[in-house]
Amino acid sequence: MGLLPVSISIGVLCGLWFQTTVWVPWLTAWVGYAAWASFYYAGGSGEALKKSVAANIAGMVQGAIFFWIWLQVGAGNMILLSLWIGIFCFVMTMEGNIPLLSAIPGQFVGAAVFFGNLGAHEGDITATLINTFVCMMIGNFAGILSARLPELLKQKEATAEG
Repeated sequence: MGLLPVSISIGVLCGLWFQTTVWVPWLTAWVGYAAWASFYYAGGSGEALKKSVAANIAGMVQGAIFFWIWLQVGAGNMILLSLWIGIFCFVMTMEGNIPLLSAIPGQFVGAAVFFGNLGAHEGDITATLINTFVCMMIGNFAGILSARLPELLKQKEATAEG
């Protein structure tokens, strides 16, 4: 069986998530999918959920802070932006020494999603943070649900047979 049960779970839930974003256009499908991937990168477990959520939040919040700093100090200067990005990436990687932030790619996902989502909110940092946070939390919790759903169905099947 291998990946079949979790693949079915992920397929069904991904379809439901996308349809939800059609019904509620404020929600952003790809942001949730990115967080979902972050969850599985972190290990696809309850512990992974904590690490993925923490890393995603750290990345998007730090992304917003660095973007705000860039706007205040040298907005439009691409050399300064390159410097800020280098510092930002250094900081996110070093934070991997903190156990809760050890899923370093989750921080990069959080930051990338924040920046990618910024245009949809016309550069409004606060609106982008709120939307990114909500969609990333949904994606992470959909991840844990997709990982546990096959186990729950297997337990229910065993109970019905026993």
